[in-house]
Amino acid sequence: MSLASLIDELNPQQKQAATTAHQHSLVLAGAGCGKTKTLVARAAYLIDQGIPANQIQILTFTRRAASEIVARVELALGEQAKGLRASTFHTFCMYLLRRIPKAFGLEQFSIIDRDDQLMMFRLIRGKDDKKNPSQLPKPQELCDLYSFARNTRQKLSVALEKQQPEYLAFKDQIAEIMQEYESRKRARGFLDYDDILAVVASALAQSEGLVDYVASICQHLLVDEMQDTNPLQWALLEPLKDRVSLFCVGDDAQSIYG
Repeated sequence: MSLASLIDELNPQQKQAATTAHQHSLVLAGAGCGKTKTLVARAAYLIDQGIPANQIQILTFTRRAASEIVARVELALGEQAKGLRASTFHTFCMYLLRRIPKAFGLEQFSIIDRDDQLMMFRLIRGKDDKKNPSQLPKPQELCDLYSFARNTRQKLSVALEKQQPEYLAFKDQIAEIMQEYESRKRARGFLDYDDILAVVASALAQSEGLVDYVASICQHLLVDEMQDTNPLQWALLEPLKDRVSLFCVGDDAQSIYG
């Protein structure tokens, strides 16, 4: 396979998208319309036009999708595609955190997963549960509520009203639990999965130097499944929009936030 064969497989609309000269593009199409094929062709086209492969970062929502996209571009271009990066939003942010931790005010940190989060919420909630048995949200519900509020960038009270209105009477106690969770994380140098995104997004919004650095290693950001990009993930992209080219594909009829 070659770039020419990749382009030949596209319909006129897909070809127009894959070869556009615009700085930013949002490609909307329904299920099964070849959005990922168009993104693959876009990456290959950019490399063929002289953009170094290592200056292209593809953001997907699964590791499997990331590896498949890179494999398809490499199949078309061979060695020319060496260095092309594709990853999830979390993996991209982890790359930055590990590479330049001081830019984020971090010296040493540990990543905690959902099981660790559940254990922490279980321990913190346990104190209050003795006062109000079975009335507070379960640890899993607390974890889900916390993550929803972080990813949608909403106040806890708004998230609670939307997600778990049956617990509104315990809003103050739930807020105390969340604050204690945050305090324990900070004291131990822990970052959960939501922190990975939030720390990078916050630093990008505040540091022109960090924006310059990311722009120096990513001339082009290609985003798959754009319809499922949540407000926190968009907060990562927005500070970069004047410095990099964004090419986003998605199906607005299938948004999990729609």
